[in-house]
Amino acid sequence: MENTRPNALILAGFDPSAGAGVLSDVKTFEAHDVHGFGICTALTYQTGDEFIGMNWVSADVITAQLLPIIERYPIHVLKIGIIENFKLMRHWIDLIKGFYPMCKVVLDPVLSASAGFDFHDETTIRQLDKVLKKVDLITPNWKEMQQLSDNGPLEEAIKISQSTHVLLKGGHHPTEKGTDSLIYKGKITKIEGRPMEVFEKHGSGCVLASSISSYLAHGKSIEEACRLGKIYIEDYLASDPSKFGQHHFITIS
Repeated sequence: MENTRPNALILAGFDPSAGAGVLSDVKTFEAHDVHGFGICTALTYQTGDEFIGMNWVSADVITAQLLPIIERYPIHVLKIGIIENFKLMRHWIDLIKGFYPMCKVVLDPVLSASAGFDFHDETTIRQLDKVLKKVDLITPNWKEMQQLSDNGPLEEAIKISQSTHVLLKGGHHPTEKGTDSLIYKGKITKIEGRPMEVFEKHGSGCVLASSISSYLAHGKSIEEACRLGKIYIEDYLASDPSKFGQHHFITIS
């Protein structure tokens, strides 16, 4: 019997602590009644507090993981985390879209680890422009947006929004901390947080992007998915004072 739930495909790194990367994504999708298929793009060595190092998985090995899954199972949403090469990212998006043209694509542009390790150099980051029109939503935080351009974060987000929806996360915003901005074609929609005590978490960006991706897989609009994802991540951040949050299962109607 076939799975009756939506399916998500994850291209992301392996974090042994399970706070970020493909393990975190799979847990988040499961909490939203979505089956997550995980493709490992990098092996990292880290804890919830310290990033030690990593090795990229070769393109051939990634493709070898990817093809059997997309040939066998329908994919409703593709969630992308760290990938070594944005040119290869375009190739894999095109490959998956060739099988499933209606598949939504969410890119969480993980440019550096919270512990300060940079995954990409400036030349690689500049390749991102060619990917943007192939994705439905990109979810950078304030600091990541600063890395993408010499412009201010909001100015750069507005520029990128001509190609795709941008959710500019407000966790590092200098004056509106906790308020996210959903931007498309220059139009800005504010998504405010609830007044509640939250705690810093390892991998919170992965959880938010996967929550949003889950709602898209269930047929929600991008704005509704971002609003619902905001609620989910806030509950996750408030769930435990440690660096690791607790997932809660939800019912999606």
